[in-house]
Amino acid sequence: MRRFCRWMFALMLISFAVRVGAYPIPYEGWMGTYIGEKKVGYLRLTIEKAKYNGVDGYKIVTDYTNHLTVLGADMTQVVNSTCYTDLKYAPLREDFSMSSGGKTTQVNATFKQKTIECDISAGSGASTKSIPIPEGASLVADPLFSGNDSVPAVGTNFVLFYFNPLTLSVDQLKIKVDRKEKINVGGKDYDTLVLLNATPMGDMTVWQESDGQIVKITGMMGISMVRMSKEEALAGVGGGSSDDFAVLTSVKPNRVIDHPRDVKSMDVVIDGLTDSKMVISDSRQTANVLKANPGEVQFSIKAEHFNAKKASNLPPSTTYFHDYLVSTPYVDHDVPDVAAQSRAIVESERNPYTACSKIRAWVYGNLKAKADIGITRSASDVLKSKVGVCRDYAILFAALARSAGIPSKVVSGLLYTDGAFYYHAWVECYVGKWMPFDATLPSDFVDATHIKLAEGDATTMFGLAKVIGTLKVDIKDYK
Repeated sequence: MRRFCRWMFALMLISFAVRVGAYPIPYEGWMGTYIGEKKVGYLRLTIEKAKYNGVDGYKIVTDYTNHLTVLGADMTQVVNSTCYTDLKYAPLREDFSMSSGGKTTQVNATFKQKTIECDISAGSGASTKSIPIPEGASLVADPLFSGNDSVPAVGTNFVLFYFNPLTLSVDQLKIKVDRKEKINVGGKDYDTLVLLNATPMGDMTVWQESDGQIVKITGMMGISMVRMSKEEALAGVGGGSSDDFAVLTSVKPNRVIDHPRDVKSMDVVIDGLTDSKMVISDSRQTANVLKANPGEVQFSIKAEHFNAKKASNLPPSTTYFHDYLVSTPYVDHDVPDVAAQSRAIVESERNPYTACSKIRAWVYGNLKAKADIGITRSASDVLKSKVGVCRDYAILFAALARSAGIPSKVVSGLLYTDGAFYYHAWVECYVGKWMPFDATLPSDFVDATHIKLAEGDATTMFGLAKVIGTLKVDIKDYK
């Protein structure tokens, strides 16, 4: 049986407050990255004076390198962000790249007065996107905070806006100056301010000296970072983590599910879902927040076989489906190779369910699992390489379906296999009703252990980063 994808994210996009004006320019700082006690990578931050298009300001470069073991394979992620700012540290240009498994995704963003104009290269596919800047929002360069260089008082709250190149959106960074605390890092004591940072991708705690320099960070997915010298940061990194990241972040429930691929109904309670966007109810699953504990959500999932004779005609006429038919930076269905492959698979089939069945069988039969690719790629690149993980299967499936005129969305959440729930991605297509398809499976039936926590475009998967490694699952019943 084809091995399931049990991993979705290994990068923690760092969004923390640094009072850059307090730093000596030019500046270079290093941090080591850990998962638990295991060192898996490092971060390098440099700041220097520079000009961009004749505007005086600064060039801020952040480099991340992580080495992990995922599904038994060594995976390396290399992330670079080069940001040019004005003298007040407002961003003018950001060039972001993320490489893994021989693949690279790039986002080149130019900041205008009201929009951010992006050129995206996701593997071999290329696209553009214009992102509106919220009214009244003053952007700062991620991960920079350009406020007053004086030491902020305990109890102070800040709300900043920054461009997130992973989700291609403008996100809020909420900061609370929580307390003063003395900590010991690397055998040295530091007097720090503790900042609580909240972002759409998760929360972080930052220990910062009075001059603004970062000493320690703890964040989602069990990742932490600590200040160290360059030599210390570069030492002892490589060859993957001794513990499999997918296993470490899996959710082991209270009981074992026998024959999970055959499960037609399941009732579970998930503890740790504080984001209302993850409480999704539809015709397949119902989700109810338990009043006794707002973080606990009861899910009832019912899986079914679909009668193709009840499928609707193509294409759907209502404008409701517009967002599920358009090309996006990752679901680039209008690329000639993707469109041609879709026609070759679907041929003259006009029944959308039967067409999706043919797409699922083709993706399952032609893609091979490759666990060392730790970036989000376009459907056109997945089609070209024919390797990847569950998100790649889902993105290509969605693009092939949209090219055939079938509304589709990428969904993600939890899947039970091998004694635990793992983070997973699949698709839903509208065939008269929204029906799930999982191209990592050898049949069209999608069992009830698939629990949906996010849906929409491929970028919605990143929202799960905030809960990875934190959830608890209590299985009440299954059949």
